[in-house]
Amino acid sequence: MDDGAVGHKVLSPSRLSEITSSFLADPDKVTSSEPLGAGNINDTYLATFRQRPPLVVQRLNAAVFPDPRCVAGNVAMVTAYLRTSLNSTSGRCGSCRFPEALETADGGSWFEDQSGEIWRCLTYIDNAVSYPAVVRTDQPSEAGRLLGCFHALLEDFDGSLLGEALPGFHDLGNYKSSYLRSIASHRRTLTSEFLYCQRMIEDRLESRSLDERAKEEGVFPRVIHGDPKCDNFLFDVSTNRAVSLIDLDTTSNGLLAVDLGDCLRSFCNPAGEKGSLDIMFDSRICDRLLNGYLEGFAVTHAERYLIYHGVRLLTYELGLRFFADHLNDDCYFKVAREGENLHKACVQFKLLESIEKQRSAIERAAGVS
Repeated sequence: MDDGAVGHKVLSPSRLSEITSSFLADPDKVTSSEPLGAGNINDTYLATFRQRPPLVVQRLNAAVFPDPRCVAGNVAMVTAYLRTSLNSTSGRCGSCRFPEALETADGGSWFEDQSGEIWRCLTYIDNAVSYPAVVRTDQPSEAGRLLGCFHALLEDFDGSLLGEALPGFHDLGNYKSSYLRSIASHRRTLTSEFLYCQRMIEDRLESRSLDERAKEEGVFPRVIHGDPKCDNFLFDVSTNRAVSLIDLDTTSNGLLAVDLGDCLRSFCNPAGEKGSLDIMFDSRICDRLLNGYLEGFAVTHAERYLIYHGVRLLTYELGLRFFADHLNDDCYFKVAREGENLHKACVQFKLLESIEKQRSAIERAAGVS
C-alpha cells in the first residue's frame, strides 16, 4: 500500500521524544530522527535513543484510514500472535522476525497527541533491508518461503477479532464504480497514455472478481497480509534470508490468491512500479517465488487455481486505482510530480498485458496444469 516516500513531515528529536515517552516505561531522549522506508500513506520515522534500541514511530493517516485506532489495535493483536507462534516453531520459519507493537502505560496500542493525530511505536528490525525490485536470484524463493511462513503462523488466528481497517480495500467492484464516477467528471488532458489506460480498464470492466471466482471454487478466506509487495519484505544483510514482512495495516480476512497475486505482481516486474514502459512479467521469478511458497505450506488445488486470477486481477486493480487517483487530482497516493499516477497506471497495464499472455506458465508454476 505504501509506494513512495513523498511529503514526510520533518519531526525533531524533541517532538519524537514527547511521542515515544507515552510508550516507554523509562522514557529516554531521542537523539536523532529520520524518515524511514518508502511510505505512501503513513509518516514513518526511525527514532534513535541514547540508551535503548531504535524504534519505528508512525503517524497513522486518518485521511486514508477511517479509524486509525482500529488499525493500531489490529496490528498490536497480529504482532502479539506472531510472537507467540514464533516461540513455538522452528525449521523454515524459525528465522522470522516480525515487528512488535509497544503499549502505552494504560495498555493501549496508540497515542493521541494534542492535535488529534494518532501515533504508534513498533520495534525496529535491525540488520535487515528491503528492495524495490528483485536484485538476487534467491530473493523470490526466499520471499515465497516467508509469505508461506506468515500465512502458516497465522493459520489458527481468529480473524473475526480484526476490525475493518480499510473499508473497500481490494474490493474491485468498488474501485470500478469509483472509476466510472471519476471518468465522467474529470478535467485531465486526453494524452495517448490516458487513452491507453482508459481502454485497458474498460475492456475488462466485466471481468469477474476474485471473490466471485472463489465462491464458485468453494475457497474460503484465511488471514492474509493484504499488501505483500516487494519492498515490504526484509532480508537479513548477513545471510540474505527473508526474515520479516512489515506494513501489517491491511492484515485481514481474505483469499490467499490476493496475497500471492499482489506479491507476484510486485516481484515479477523487474522494472518496479515506477519503471519505464518496457515492462514484462518475468515467469522465472514467478516459478521461484511459488516454489518457495508451496514447498512448506499446504494450499488446496482450488486455491492454486485462483493464483493466476489473483495476479491478473490484483495488477488490474492497482492500475485502476492509480488511474482513478490521476482522474481525482492525486488525492490518495502521494506523488512527486504531475502525471506520476498516470505513468504508474501505464506500468501496471503493460504488466497486465504480459501476465495475460503467460497464463499457462503461471498456472504451471502454481501446479494446476
